[in-house]
Amino acid sequence: SKASLQKAVAVAPRGRRTTEMLMIKVGTQSISPLFWAIESGSLLCAEAMLEDILTIRADRDNYYYGMDELFQKHEDLVQRLCVEAPALLPCVFNG
Repeated sequence: SKASLQKAVAVAPRGRRTTEMLMIKVGTQSISPLFWAIESGSLLCAEAMLEDILTIRADRDNYYYGMDELFQKHEDLVQRLCVEAPALLPCVFNG
C-alpha cells in the first residue's frame, strides 16, 4: 500500500532513497522496485514511488531531486509507461 511504502522509504537517508527505489540487488540480480510495481499492477505503489522520487528535499548542506537519477537508471521510462501504465504519465510530467 501507499502508506506502507511511505513508512519504509521514510527511514532511508535523503541521499539514498531515490537509489533504493530505482535499483536494488537481490543475490546476483539487480531489479527495479519501480518497474516491479508497474509490472505487477501495483500502480498506487508505483505512483507513490514516482511522487517521492520527484519531490524536492533539502538538508543543511544539499538539495535532493531524483529526476536526473530516474532518467539515468530508466532511460525507457516514458516508453514503458505509455505501454504498461499510461495513468502514471501525469505523475512524471507534473513532477
